[in-house]
Amino acid sequence: MSEPIDPKYFRQVMGQVPTCVTVVTALVDDAPIAMVIGSFVSVSLDPPLAGFFCTNGSYSWEQLKKADTIGVNVLGEHQIDVSNACMRDLTERFDGLDWEMVDGAPRIADCSAWLTMNNPQISNAGDHEFGLYNVITMDIPDDPKAPVIFYGGAYRDLSTLDD
Repeated sequence: MSEPIDPKYFRQVMGQVPTCVTVVTALVDDAPIAMVIGSFVSVSLDPPLAGFFCTNGSYSWEQLKKADTIGVNVLGEHQIDVSNACMRDLTERFDGLDWEMVDGAPRIADCSAWLTMNNPQISNAGDHEFGLYNVITMDIPDDPKAPVIFYGGAYRDLSTLDD
């Protein structure tokens, strides 16, 4: 029998897998909710499905699950400050952010891509849950913006990967 996998080492190894930095948003009880997600993934083209993983017991996730519609804001390399803002206290995450309600969810200005999704199918995945959603609307800017990614325990942009 093999040795159990050390969670800290597992995290270190998985830190070598770059992830897209997104902010999932919703309007819950007339208040905007935001949560930074590093596991956003396209699942199906027909029908269009996408999803992400959230830690069991996360208060932000519990709030987001109440929403009929959620937004996924794919952050651009110029928006690390937006990611950091969305990790503040839940009631302060939208302070100073440029956003508006679009297609039923808060849309943060100047992102690399934007999607709205609904009709979640939530399934258990160890110490996380996976939310699989129907994509109902999406948009990209006319002038494409490179995404910010998380890799090796730090924010990166595509140009820093060549260093």
